[in-house]
Amino acid sequence: MQSSERGSEHRAAAPRRPEPTRWLEREREEFRRYRREREVVERRSVMCGLIVLAVLVLVGSIARAGLDRVFVHGWWRP
Repeated sequence: MQSSERGSEHRAAAPRRPEPTRWLEREREEFRRYRREREVVERRSVMCGLIVLAVLVLVGSIARAGLDRVFVHGWWRP
């Protein structure tokens, strides 16, 4: 008996998102633009950090080896 009662009950439709307003679309576009700009800044800062790290490693290895061993006398002459 209960199964027949369930078949006749009405259910609400699934909830739907409201249509986006112009304000919401503008905010989404501004946020996308902001994210793209931040990604560019982030890439630049990562590259700058990697270059600084590479220079520090190079300077450290030259200092550890000693300038006389890295740049021997007459290395620039043929």
